[in-house]
Amino acid sequence: MPNPLDAPDAVEAAAEPLEELLDDCNHVSYIELLHVVPVAGTSPGHDWMKGLAQAVYDAGASGHQIGTEVHPFESPHAWRDVLRREVTDGYMQPAKKWPDANLRTPVEIRQAGELADGVADLIEAHLGPVRACADVYGPTRYIWWRDLLLVTSDWATILHLEISD
Repeated sequence: MPNPLDAPDAVEAAAEPLEELLDDCNHVSYIELLHVVPVAGTSPGHDWMKGLAQAVYDAGASGHQIGTEVHPFESPHAWRDVLRREVTDGYMQPAKKWPDANLRTPVEIRQAGELADGVADLIEAHLGPVRACADVYGPTRYIWWRDLLLVTSDWATILHLEISD
């Protein structure tokens, strides 16, 4: 198994072709994995996911404080569906941002889905299978963003999706 702490750099490199496919003339797409933190010492209970998400933010320099609840998904695999949907027919697809943007071709949409699946596989190769995931209210300095908390047996991180200008 690859080193879990190397996951953010590995995801950054693997996401580059996907980001380029999703970029348009005015906006840039980012798909990144924030810091990886151990889950040791945490136990499921009230706000355990919020505490893990805050630990991930605290490991970076953002200084972001989570002020709302974390919204867990029922399925531990839901984050994969969210990632795939956002890059194939969700907000990250350039045609969704601007009515005059050219629609992606079916080949490009299929390619975006395959690249997203590759990024998801890479994350789990580094961290292990995701056993819980949730939407997290992250920093709001972007045109559009979505933060997904991913929790494995040993690690927690946030998959950050973003559109910037």
